[in-house]
Amino acid sequence: MARRVLAGVSLCVPVLVVIISWWVWRDRLPAELASHWSGSGPADDAMAAGALLALNLVLTGVPAVAGVAIGLWPGISARARRGVFFFLGVFGGMGATTWLLSAGLTIQVGDPFEVVLGPWLIMYLVAAGYGLIPFAISPRPRFESTDVERRFEFAPSATGAWSQTITGTMFAWVTVALIGLGSVLYGPAVIDGRAVDQLFGIVVMAIAILVVASFIRLRVSADWRGLRVVSSVFRIPLKRIRLAAIDVVEAAELRPTEWGGWGYRIMPGRSALILRKGPGLIVTTTNKKQFAISLDDPETPAALLATLRDNNPAALRAETKGQS
Repeated sequence: MARRVLAGVSLCVPVLVVIISWWVWRDRLPAELASHWSGSGPADDAMAAGALLALNLVLTGVPAVAGVAIGLWPGISARARRGVFFFLGVFGGMGATTWLLSAGLTIQVGDPFEVVLGPWLIMYLVAAGYGLIPFAISPRPRFESTDVERRFEFAPSATGAWSQTITGTMFAWVTVALIGLGSVLYGPAVIDGRAVDQLFGIVVMAIAILVVASFIRLRVSADWRGLRVVSSVFRIPLKRIRLAAIDVVEAAELRPTEWGGWGYRIMPGRSALILRKGPGLIVTTTNKKQFAISLDDPETPAALLATLRDNNPAALRAETKGQS
């Protein structure tokens, strides 16, 4: 209980940073602070200092109150608690960073409409990582999984291999939507020759399109190397679990609500490629992390991986060493 309460209390740090910095800067704060940037240039909007302070006190105060409450509440699973702590930490860290950059840079420059974020933009990425602190402090969940019972029998010279190509229709539609959104947002700037002014946004949008498009068609394979998921679009590996790292493998019914929703989900200690509600493969590694993927026939790769894992020389040596 002490660790989960401490994790909840750690979410109070961002709101304390906002309050302390306001107290230190209160005599130097101008009436208005830079509050919005459309590109790499100076701020294009400002907000009254009191209003921006109140907004960021809410952005950091709500996660703090919620974090303490969740830390004290025993009726929530360890997995769910860690996930909530992580996202609350992200919001709290971003809120504190927004206040520090807006207030600090405006004090330094003087005119809120001349404030340029420049390299300070990286601070938003660093601030998002604050969620890892309460996540790491909170106790780790205990994973429950059942190993598949089915096994294959191979000839002495055979090893066994399985592969399947799956299509992520949802990723195709999201890719099209992102292309359309990018055309609307940045098309006029490109046509007018102002692409440089919107370069950061264009690059971010292009990266997002390429990342999503890589999941449109996937090649899933299971063999002596373990489980691999490769993008058939760009021929790049997206997920690999070595055979020696596989602890438990099972075929199960995957529900999006249990894995964070549809698509490629990354959660504390778990990741998944959920394309639909229905059958899928779940692999639990030796370091107690889980990966799930929607498949039409998960029983076959599950049985194959379990068989290869049981006959893996590295796994057999480890088992023999543990029994000696």
